[in-house]
Amino acid sequence: MSVRLASRDAIVIKPSGVGFNECTRDNLQVVNLDGTIAPSDHKPSKDLGFHLDLYRIRDDINAIVHCHSPWATGYASAGIEIPCLTVQTIEKIGRMPLIPLSKEGGPQTDVDISPVFVDPSVKAAVLANQGTIGVGKDLMSAQYLAEIIEETAHIAYVRDTLMAAHGKTAADLPQYGTAADAQAAS
Repeated sequence: MSVRLASRDAIVIKPSGVGFNECTRDNLQVVNLDGTIAPSDHKPSKDLGFHLDLYRIRDDINAIVHCHSPWATGYASAGIEIPCLTVQTIEKIGRMPLIPLSKEGGPQTDVDISPVFVDPSVKAAVLANQGTIGVGKDLMSAQYLAEIIEETAHIAYVRDTLMAAHGKTAADLPQYGTAADAQAAS
């Protein structure tokens, strides 16, 4: 988790090894966009590199939530992109690209993640064998997307399980996120 400061030249990021609920004013890390870390008793998240790069490439990103939610990470570990099944997911996210492991087979870095987020329509992505990323104009927006990703993965699993149990191979998917979008398309 990280947030761009109002000055826009630095971020506040969660420290390494500290859970979201354990974050306090005393352990959050301030890091300049050039990578300079303010003095502290803690180390910033090991994901600092991709956080900084996303802020550098997209002015509209002011917060990032990266988490390891179980349902979404299950899909990511299976190498399956989470389908946008609900009108809410289509409206709020559109698509959640699956970003494969790095070429070396390790966790994704800015080299793997940033090219996907260069597209301003990308608001969320899933990292193979790792977790999810939601970005937004503020921390609540990014957290909201992280929650939608996890809910959608859970719904997709339940849908796929029910379809398999009933011998179905296909189901209708919504094309639009709002009634206004559907009406405008017709």
